[in-house]
Amino acid sequence: MNVVEEIEKWAGAAGLELPCGSAEGLTAFHAALVETGRERGVTALREPGDVLRELILDSLGAAACLPVGARVADLGSGGGVPGLPLALVRPDCRILLVESLGRKVAWLEEQVQALGLADRVEVVSRRCEDVGRDPAYRAVLDAVVAKALAGLPVLVEYALPLLRIGGRLYAYKGPALAEEIESARHALGELGGHLAESRPYRVLDRERVVCVVEKVRATPDRYPRRAGVPERKPL
Repeated sequence: MNVVEEIEKWAGAAGLELPCGSAEGLTAFHAALVETGRERGVTALREPGDVLRELILDSLGAAACLPVGARVADLGSGGGVPGLPLALVRPDCRILLVESLGRKVAWLEEQVQALGLADRVEVVSRRCEDVGRDPAYRAVLDAVVAKALAGLPVLVEYALPLLRIGGRLYAYKGPALAEEIESARHALGELGGHLAESRPYRVLDRERVVCVVEKVRATPDRYPRRAGVPERKPL
């Protein structure tokens, strides 16, 4: 499998213009995930095709959505998805990779250096709830992205405190989105969010969707609740 060709083919079909060198960067990140990602505990996937589809191409689903020059947080970044692929194809954006597990933080820091992204990608080794209460990050970000982190009722409590008014959460979701939206209506109202749109996209043989939530008013100071509470007791 020629990974560069597969990436360029998918991008062309999706109408995504790849900056010079980004396909090679994505290929290098793909190789790192295939070669050592499983043993480092950052992915359960082992087949190159699965890694390409689930971790590289799928991460690009929100690439065209991000505002020009956006400051973006990738919550629960794990092995670096979707944040690192987005950083490679959107060199105008500054990205925070938020991750609390030490082994994954170490991996992220290594990949940021290896991919030459240290000038605009920062690894934040903290829980999402703690970052959301920090004045350095609260209510200042243009966008938040998250992939396979939590259901929408929990995710909006992590994300909306970080966003400025008018900022947007881009949540990578699958076929059960309608149920998640219904279950998140109370949380959206409580936290100052509004469902803006759902943007479908295709990754090879799979239909996916980016759920876009816009922050329309300030999030009350009591949110996010202390670490672990949003997951145990979703709004």
